[in-house]
Amino acid sequence: MSNGSLDKWIYHGVREQILEWKCIKKVILDIAKGLAYLHEECRQKIIHLDIKPQNILLDDDFNAKVSDFGLSKLIDRNQSQLMTTMRGTPGPVSGSRKVELHHHGKARRNSHLLRVFQKCWEQETLLNMVDINSEDMQKNGTEVVEMMKMASWCLQTDYTQRPSMSSAVKVIEGAM
Repeated sequence: MSNGSLDKWIYHGVREQILEWKCIKKVILDIAKGLAYLHEECRQKIIHLDIKPQNILLDDDFNAKVSDFGLSKLIDRNQSQLMTTMRGTPGPVSGSRKVELHHHGKARRNSHLLRVFQKCWEQETLLNMVDINSEDMQKNGTEVVEMMKMASWCLQTDYTQRPSMSSAVKVIEGAM
């Protein structure tokens, strides 16, 4: 795809430009719609098992497409759950390959992202996880934090507490 994979656009370091929040939100919505299709609309459910920035491709207009189905699983339509272990490459979502968050002026490196997320949530400091190099992300911090909260809903350990991807799409679109 013409704009490559998402990791090229979100990780710090050498990159063409920083994506604005409006574009990032559209990419998130495209990914959620793609997963909703795989989980709920295909004849057989497809569980990807390796969603990460490197496996999200972007076209000329930054429409996102889910790619690399090498670790995916097909499950029957009537099967309501799939027990599996973590697969693929875990990756951060905070805009850097190594998680580096600033807390009280001190950088914390290589922390487990979900643990850091939980701690920031508890301390009501989720905005600290937002890309400090992007004025646009900081300006839209409230909406970004709300999106982070929605993402945490999808990442719960107890699968019965997670929303369907179609519900996640509705939340992102503001319809729920």
